[in-house]
Amino acid sequence: MDPTEDLRYRQSTQFRLWSYTTSTLAALRAKTNSLATTHIESRLQPVPEFLTPDEEAQLLKFFTVELLRAAAFCELPTEIRASAAVHMRRFYVTNSVMTYSPTDLLKTCLFFGSKGEGFYERLSKFAEKFPNTTAEEVVAGEFLLCQGIRFCFDVRHPFRALEGVILELRRLYPDENTRIEQAHARARHILKFSPLITDAYFHYTPSQIMFASLSMADKGLADRLLERTFSFPQNGKAEDVKPEEEAARAAMREKILRTIESCRAMLETEPPERMDEYWGTPECNKTIRPLLKKLRKCRDPDRADLVALQRARREQVLNKEKGGKKEGDGGLLNEESEEAREAKRRRVGLEDPFGPSL
Repeated sequence: MDPTEDLRYRQSTQFRLWSYTTSTLAALRAKTNSLATTHIESRLQPVPEFLTPDEEAQLLKFFTVELLRAAAFCELPTEIRASAAVHMRRFYVTNSVMTYSPTDLLKTCLFFGSKGEGFYERLSKFAEKFPNTTAEEVVAGEFLLCQGIRFCFDVRHPFRALEGVILELRRLYPDENTRIEQAHARARHILKFSPLITDAYFHYTPSQIMFASLSMADKGLADRLLERTFSFPQNGKAEDVKPEEEAARAAMREKILRTIESCRAMLETEPPERMDEYWGTPECNKTIRPLLKKLRKCRDPDRADLVALQRARREQVLNKEKGGKKEGDGGLLNEESEEAREAKRRRVGLEDPFGPSL
C-alpha cells in the first residue's frame, strides 16, 4: 500500500489507457462487434449469422487458454506468457475476432511478448516450434498488434508484488513458514491463469489482483496482513488519532476490502484447475465448436491472410513512393540539377552555422 508505488502506477499507460469500468469495457466490445459486423456483411454473400459480443468474449477466453498452452509448450518464462496474454486481450478490445484470426495472432503475441520482456529468440527457431508456420506468418501481424495495443508495450504484473508480500509475511510470522509457503505456491499458481483469462487486468491494479489471489490461497493470512496495514503505528496511541482521521482510514479500508473481494470473485470464475478440468474437455468443446464454426462463416475475407495483407500494404507504399518521385522530377528520379545544388552550397556557406548574433 505504498503511496509512492500507487502514484507511479497511476502514471503508467496500463492505468491511463487500459483501465476500464465494467460498463465501459462492455460498451467498447459491443461497438467493436457492431463495426466489424457492418464492415463484413457487405463483403459476404449470403450474409451469415454473426457472433455476438458475448460469443466473442467466450472465444477470446478459449484462444487465451490456447496461447497459454502454446507458451508452456515453448517453455517461455511466466512473465512472457502473461504479457503475451494481456497483449492479445488488449488487442481484441478494439478489434474483432471476426476481423483478425486469433489463431494467427497468438503466435505473434508470444513472439512479441518475448521481445518485450527481453527474451530474444531467433524468429526462424521460434516459428519451427509450430506446425505449418513460417517466420513471415509469425511477424505478419506484429505492426498490427502494436497499433491495436496503442504501442503500450509495458505490462505491470502482480508477480513481484506477491514476492514482496511473502517476504513481509515471513518476517512477521516466522513460526508459520510452512503455511506461508503453501499460500505462496497457490497464489502464484492462480496468478499464472485466473487474471489472464478474465478481465482482471482491465479493472484492478496489480496489487489488488495479488491480494485477491492471496485471499483465494489463504484468506486468513491475507486478512491479517490487510488489518496490519490499516492498524495504528506501534509507537502511536489510538487516543491520539483524531476522529476524522480514523473515519477516513476506516472508509479507505472498507473500499479496498470491497475492491479485493470483487477481484477475488472475478478470479474465482476461472480458477487454475479449469485449465485441465474444463478447457479442452468434451464439455468445453460442446460450447466452443459451434462458435468456431460460426466464426469460420463470418470472418472478414479481406483480412483472413495477414501475410498477403502485409505484402499488399508494403507494395502499396512502394508504389506510392515511386509515384511521388516521378511526379516531382518529370521522370528524372528526383535528382537536383547541378545549378540547384551549387546555389544551395553558396547559401549555406554565407550563413553562420551557429545562427545570427543575439
